[in-house]
Amino acid sequence: MRLSRFCIRLSLVCALPVVTAQADERASKPTPKPEPSAVVEVTAPLPTEPLVTVLDAKAPRQPVPAQDGAEYLKTIPGFSVIRKGGTDGDPVLRGMAGSRLTILLDGEQILGGCGARMDPPTAYIFPESYDRITVVKGPQTVLYGPGNSAGTVRFERAPQGFHRQSATGW
Repeated sequence: MRLSRFCIRLSLVCALPVVTAQADERASKPTPKPEPSAVVEVTAPLPTEPLVTVLDAKAPRQPVPAQDGAEYLKTIPGFSVIRKGGTDGDPVLRGMAGSRLTILLDGEQILGGCGARMDPPTAYIFPESYDRITVVKGPQTVLYGPGNSAGTVRFERAPQGFHRQSATGW
């Protein structure tokens, strides 16, 4: 019994200088710098005021062009998309979708083609045909009616004025 304890102690004492020498060797070597990797730049629109984001719908964005309104909205922080049928999408703001997110086109609410959300309202929105998109996150305003506990998204066109008469049309 005594001999086995002596052997264990002797082996620990002999191994101690080897362990400390390895630690000193590691400490003296400079740590290698990681290789440079591809830098990914994340761009998000800046809010114009708290909880309100105003976007220029005609400004170039990725992916270009957005297939529908939901694809455009998913580039805004806080939004995600539930795909409907493979091409269109139903936007989700902070985990809430459907009737909790009001979609307005030129001031009028659009409900989509089906009450069961199989054809969401954003399927009929082509963002590049609008001039400005305004997102109000949360129920911060009562200006746009009830049911906007997630938020309100306004797709707006600037009014066009006709400065001269023409018989040729637009």
